[in-house]
This record gives sequence, C-alpha cells and structure tokens, in this order.
Amino acid sequence: MQTPCSVFATFETEEGLQRALVYSDEKECPKQQSLLGEDIDVQQASEPTDIIWENREFEPITRTGRRVFVWLIIFTMLGLSAGLIYKMTLIANGSKFMFPKVDCKNSALSFEAM
Repeated sequence: MQTPCSVFATFETEEGLQRALVYSDEKECPKQQSLLGEDIDVQQASEPTDIIWENREFEPITRTGRRVFVWLIIFTMLGLSAGLIYKMTLIANGSKFMFPKVDCKNSALSFEAM
C-alpha cells in the first residue's frame, strides 16, 4: 500500500471550499484533526497539467543527489572537451611552426636565375 503525500480535492460549492480553508486555519479552528498522523493543511492547488505526476514519489535528498550527479557529468564532459581542444591546438601549432618561414621575393628570384 502507498501512503498518500497529497490529496487533490474538488469542491462542488464555494461554501465547501471556505469551510475547508477555515478548518485548516489554526487561528480559526485550533483543534485540528489529523489524517494518518499528519495535520491537515488545505491550500489552493496548481493546475493538474502543471504537475509532473511521475516524479511525486522522489524525496528531496534523492532529487539533490541526482542533480549533483548530473552536474558532475556536465563538468567532466566540459573538462574533457577543453583538454581535447587544448591538445589539438598544440598539435596544430606544432605543425604550423615545423617549417621555417620563407621569403617569397628572394625565392622567386632564385628560380628565375636557374
């Protein structure tokens, strides 16, 4: 069996909603009843389409752990790509400076003299 963490209720009348809100308010009704050992708290619900129903069972520590894991993967991939770019830049610069610079004006004259 599952223990519900939230209940979404629809009231047919405005009077029912107002009674539930007064019942939830500690100042108005100090002797609150509990449900499954938890105090009843009535709040305005968000739209049902705004709720990701599949992820409601995850605890905050689980969400935080997953978030940290994702950030570690992102930073690892960024570090690897930065290292790869650096290594390729070194190889490209090494190839560029492998051969000496040639003065084209002087070399053209030497070919004409031949």
